[in-house]
Amino acid sequence: MNTISIDLGGSRVKMGVVSDGKIVTSAMIESNSQAGLQPLLPKLEEVCKDWIKEYFIEAAGFAFPSLVDAKNKKILGHNGKYPDCAEVDLKSWTREKLGLSMVIENDANAAALGEGKYGSAAGCENFVLMILGTGIGTAAVMDGKLIRGKHSQAGVLLGHTPLKVNGRPCAGCPGIGCAEAQASTWALKHMVEESPKQSPLKKEKQIDFQVLQRYWEQNDPLAIELFEECCAYWANCLITLVYAYDPELIVLSGGVLGWGPALTERMIGIVKERVWTPWGEPAFRLAADPEASVLLGLHALCENEMKESL
Repeated sequence: MNTISIDLGGSRVKMGVVSDGKIVTSAMIESNSQAGLQPLLPKLEEVCKDWIKEYFIEAAGFAFPSLVDAKNKKILGHNGKYPDCAEVDLKSWTREKLGLSMVIENDANAAALGEGKYGSAAGCENFVLMILGTGIGTAAVMDGKLIRGKHSQAGVLLGHTPLKVNGRPCAGCPGIGCAEAQASTWALKHMVEESPKQSPLKKEKQIDFQVLQRYWEQNDPLAIELFEECCAYWANCLITLVYAYDPELIVLSGGVLGWGPALTERMIGIVKERVWTPWGEPAFRLAADPEASVLLGLHALCENEMKESL
């Protein structure tokens, strides 16, 4: 089965043709998500129609960086990304412009489906996923099934677990002091600005984890402090996932992991020090291919829907 997978990210859209669990070809375009979803559709249509001519495409899948109703194929809300999303009927657009049926899923849920079927969680029926990117994405699979909940938000909002009373206001939820507000790529510049420690890091125009790592490797006190702070918050978020879903495996993904083993080992070490699991320790694995897991998960979702319709 050949499908088109479209991952609607905040800054870029990753697209690909997936055939029987393998990405055949891919493309990437700027999303300019603050301008809305409607202006992006002609660009998506152009890429998709070229692929439809070249490949026998049977369905399309969309991943969205917020809450969606996968059953009714509707976007339920946004966090400043694609603010016009409620006005766009992607199901009708896909049928009318591309002649295809479609599926839609939260991006972290899609990543979990991809890792569960084709990636580092293949063969595991109880696992959780945490993605460290611009923000924090989470998902949970129990007894081989993706957890969704009554309102399609189960498992995907653990990055917004309140962890600090009177903490930093979140850019992605109404909360204060949630995990993402205290430690994420978008929050990093605020962490640097608010620290009383003096450091040349404060003079950087753009601050991300690549920049932070450079200073950390130079033993900059502020960089060391923020590294430890982030790892601790992320570990607490993982502990919450363990207590909520009792997984046998924890999958870690996202661009922040490009830091390397020092970051993942520190984060995992804190989890093992603090988590209470009398049965033993959950296993940890890195995503097999963080850039591919969402696209593969959408492909799996298309396959499942096709089977159910037969």
